[in-house]
Amino acid sequence: MRWIGVVALFLGCAKVDQDVGGNSAFKELPLAEYEGATTLDMHDGSRLAWKLATKHMVKWPKSDLIRAAPIDLTGFDSLGVPMVFVTADSGAVDEPVNFMMAKGQVHGKSKKGMELFTDSLRWNKSQNQISTEARVKVITEDGDTLTGRGFLSDANLDHWQILSGVKGTFKKPVVRAGVASTPASASPASSDSAGRDEFLEGN
Repeated sequence: MRWIGVVALFLGCAKVDQDVGGNSAFKELPLAEYEGATTLDMHDGSRLAWKLATKHMVKWPKSDLIRAAPIDLTGFDSLGVPMVFVTADSGAVDEPVNFMMAKGQVHGKSKKGMELFTDSLRWNKSQNQISTEARVKVITEDGDTLTGRGFLSDANLDHWQILSGVKGTFKKPVVRAGVASTPASASPASSDSAGRDEFLEGN
């Protein structure tokens, strides 16, 4: 992992304050903190895997996490092509960059145009997966809207599924099924069928 554009301000682990009675009290301070436009490049070997842009970054003692707010994250494939984009109110990454999480108004978007909206999201490097147990809304590249609870995907948001309580609103489902033509002015069809695979898979 490499920090780009970050001046790490090492403040130490503790600060001594004097109270009225003259006793010492220890107030924990960050090990490192930076405020202002900041970019963190995260590499997998020599390959750029993720690029994080934020305005506040901090690392606390006794924590393996680097916390940031807000989150503007871009994920790259093995050729350096941007594949997935995530924004959120805040997030964190561990120092080995094996785990990342985003919280608060999370918006993910794939290169193909699929969009994900939820309250929390995490990435696991060893499993190459993005997941959440929170409620989600997905807008597919075809313009269909799916909602439910729980989400599991590969890191590029190409192959994904909503885990439970799936509801969908679909654009021109009859035309896409090859049965008949549907007028452009027709209202989208809806379904509450949670068990059907076509409601769960992104592709």
